[in-house]
Amino acid sequence: MAGFASWLFGLSVQQPTEYRHLMRIRHAVFTPVASLHAEIVRSAEPIPFDELDRDAFAPLSAGTGWGRTFDCAWLRVSGEIPAGVSDPVVMLGIRGEGLVHSPEGEIVDSVSTVFQQGDLPHSGGKYRPVRVDTSTGAVEFYADVTYNGFILYEFGRPAFHGAYVATRDEEVYALYYDYLTLVVLAGATDDAQLEGDLRLALGDCYARFSAGDVTGARAALADSLSATSESDFVYSAVGHGHLDMAWLWPLRETRRKAARTYVRALNTLDRRPDYVYGTSQPQQMHWMKQRHPALYARMKQAVAGGRMELQGSFWVEPDTNLPSGESLVRQALVGRRFLQQEFELTDDQLRLCWLPDTFGYNGNLPQILRGTGMDWFQTIKLAWNKVNDFPHRTFTWQGIDGSTVLVHMPPEGDYNSRGAADGLLTGVENYPERDLGTALLVYGSGDGGGGPGEIHHEVTERERDLRGLPRVEHSTASAFFRELEKREIEHTHTGELYLETHQGTYTTQAQIKRHNRLVERKLHEAEALAVIVGDDSRPVLEQHWRDVLLNQFHDIIPGSSIARVNREAIETYERVETALDGYAGELVARLPGVGDAPGAINLTGFPRRESVKVGDGWFDVAVPPYAAAALTPAAHDPALTYTDDSLGNGELTLRFGASGEIVSCLDRAGVEHAGAGLNRLVVHKDPYVWPFNAWDIDPGYTTKTPRTLRLTESSSEVDGSTVVRRQVFRARTVTVVQRVILEAGSDVVRFDTEVDWKERHRMLRAEFRPERYGDTALCEIQFGHIARPTTERDAVEKAQFEVCAHKWIATENGQGGFALLNDGKYGHRAKNGLLSLNLLRAPTFPDKTADRGIHRFTYAFCPFETGDLAKVVREGYRLNNPLLVADGARFDSVASVDDPGIVIETVKRAEHGDGVVLRLYESLGRATTTALRVDLPHRTARLTDLLERPTGEADLGRLEFGPFQIMTILLEG
Repeated sequence: MAGFASWLFGLSVQQPTEYRHLMRIRHAVFTPVASLHAEIVRSAEPIPFDELDRDAFAPLSAGTGWGRTFDCAWLRVSGEIPAGVSDPVVMLGIRGEGLVHSPEGEIVDSVSTVFQQGDLPHSGGKYRPVRVDTSTGAVEFYADVTYNGFILYEFGRPAFHGAYVATRDEEVYALYYDYLTLVVLAGATDDAQLEGDLRLALGDCYARFSAGDVTGARAALADSLSATSESDFVYSAVGHGHLDMAWLWPLRETRRKAARTYVRALNTLDRRPDYVYGTSQPQQMHWMKQRHPALYARMKQAVAGGRMELQGSFWVEPDTNLPSGESLVRQALVGRRFLQQEFELTDDQLRLCWLPDTFGYNGNLPQILRGTGMDWFQTIKLAWNKVNDFPHRTFTWQGIDGSTVLVHMPPEGDYNSRGAADGLLTGVENYPERDLGTALLVYGSGDGGGGPGEIHHEVTERERDLRGLPRVEHSTASAFFRELEKREIEHTHTGELYLETHQGTYTTQAQIKRHNRLVERKLHEAEALAVIVGDDSRPVLEQHWRDVLLNQFHDIIPGSSIARVNREAIETYERVETALDGYAGELVARLPGVGDAPGAINLTGFPRRESVKVGDGWFDVAVPPYAAAALTPAAHDPALTYTDDSLGNGELTLRFGASGEIVSCLDRAGVEHAGAGLNRLVVHKDPYVWPFNAWDIDPGYTTKTPRTLRLTESSSEVDGSTVVRRQVFRARTVTVVQRVILEAGSDVVRFDTEVDWKERHRMLRAEFRPERYGDTALCEIQFGHIARPTTERDAVEKAQFEVCAHKWIATENGQGGFALLNDGKYGHRAKNGLLSLNLLRAPTFPDKTADRGIHRFTYAFCPFETGDLAKVVREGYRLNNPLLVADGARFDSVASVDDPGIVIETVKRAEHGDGVVLRLYESLGRATTTALRVDLPHRTARLTDLLERPTGEADLGRLEFGPFQIMTILLEG
């Protein structure tokens, strides 16, 4: 909203006289010469041009509203150009967005009058010129239109203001933008002499304009516009139209927004020879290839000519906190393959990662980026920190393994810069590394797409070398980074790039997050099974991977979109999961086996010894990594016991308090682990944080006493190889049914949970205060873990009141440790003796019904000995990757290692050829050497990067890992 305030108050309030003058100049830019006739066909969903019923159009009068938010329509506009009118301009007025087609269906232009943050007033007011053929003396075009709301809110309605033919007074048009450029500069500069000179010139200009002397009015500003910059600072400016894959509109609308954005950019490239446009998400380009091949052909020409820059390699701009490490690798593999196949780009042209709007960046992202060919990173998001100003804008970022990338954050703090003087000056002022003398300027309407329009181009053109401003030159982002890496970068930041806001996105829309975790596992299983049976899974899984990667966009998986987006995401997950189950079933049926007796399949890199329930029977199994073994009937274990308030299995004895929490947890040595209580279910107030309700948690919640859920029922039983306590918690708008489970021979306590959640602006959390607690919490992230402080000694530590972890979070002191595990949760609080798992939220914007309904999930805890973090890693995988049971399945381990800290994360077909790829990583943060044993046919074993490009020979008998190193091995022949 800062841009809105800057425009509305900066011009119309702070400079009311100049604003009124500007509006009077604007009134003289266009002169209507003929009205145009309009007709409409309305629809709830888009109608392809080829399916339009030409007989269904009905007359449409100017000033007519024609639907609600997201409603669609086709307009047909026609008329005659009066004789003698040269250089006619066709003006279309709508409230909303539209893609303009010729009568033959060719996409020729786009229009938008949607107000976006930072907009300056357009020369056409509520009308926009459209680029259509007028050479015959007649006008006819079709516009595919819709309305997607106003900034952050679904209010207002689509409207047709009218359409007409006009002439444009080129002198007045130029005067309008002369005046606009300088009036913004006058209001932004802190140079009193310059401001005074500009205001005198602006006053003289308007006096001459009022007297009818347009040429004189422009002359009055000529000296101010020709006075050159005295600054040595240079902005490298690249046009951009940040387009969220979905957010406050559905995916169907993004497909249309992408076309509107691209045709605007391409038309501008035709008219402005120095202009450079950048675009960043291959998924959108793929849609253009499918839906608009002629437009796509123009895009390919623009890329080949160096006018359109393809920024980044990820399939979409994903969240990087929530997806797995393998998913982030696939983002790059899928995105980069598309760009190289379609646009013939070299590796050197794909060095940039473009993630301006993602909600924080995990500590292993530098290694993933470097491994996928990207060593430059662009964002602006840390400028959004709520508590502490992030100290750098240009710096080296070092990940948890030691990998580094060069980071630049455009110092204006916006990926939607309007390119005006106020933003340019703010950027330099806010730039700690301004002595570098350069920064990136990313300008154009964004979030909802659109990119640079008339205003951006006219203003920035006048600012290229203007007194009182840094200089501006057109550039690609890659050219900017190439120059930047030649300079000495003083600062290095190590670890994650934690965003001090939007921590609610670790929890909001729990169903989406649970489905993502589940489908990531099912994709892993399908790929591994396919390798074991010799099937080529690539054509089967290609589209499934693309669907999952799309849903990892940074407003879908975080839960910060409207209800329709969330509903459609869940539908996609369910469809993919069903397809994967079917494919996995086909593969399992082809596994090597013996007879019909059931076996258990272990598709993790850890040996497993556990009990499984098949039908009504319980069985024991010991199965090596990536292997299948026979089940044997389980014998009754007399150590499984219970009383009214306790459970025991010989490894742990649990005692429950009156509210259902565990008040004592003794291990077989008599050591107490419960501390001040484990698994207290509480409901916190979670007030609306305007405007980012789904995104943000008010940190003040931690100072308020939560409501502990009331235990209303409890009962216990021995069920085969487990002893189970069933607990029911009820309140007026929430019911929790929980099975607390101890398994024979295991010191893991599991909580199988079902919640009927009808709260509003509340947060359900499971709180643990273990006896063993240290000054840091170890949190699993992609391909490793990160240590975060559990103290609040300064503002930075306090700001991390909610953190993201994947399958586990653990803390330890000199006596031992305590780990909290989960199968689909990400938000945690780890402060001052507390480990709190955020189970559910209930925001109301942008989805009024977010998270209401039935939820099923599991979390667990286990104690561990000091230094035995490998146990925690192993148990996290065990909870998230249950054994598969199949009749007759028997086969020896196809891949295993002898170091407990090395994880075999992925077994898959190679992206190219007939090879097999194994991806491993070191999970404990220490250097180690291990042997990799494989039972897969091969003649050669080579190391590769994450893109599976060979980097050297692999000695499988001695693989040397650095801390948190990811290693990819290609087996061929």
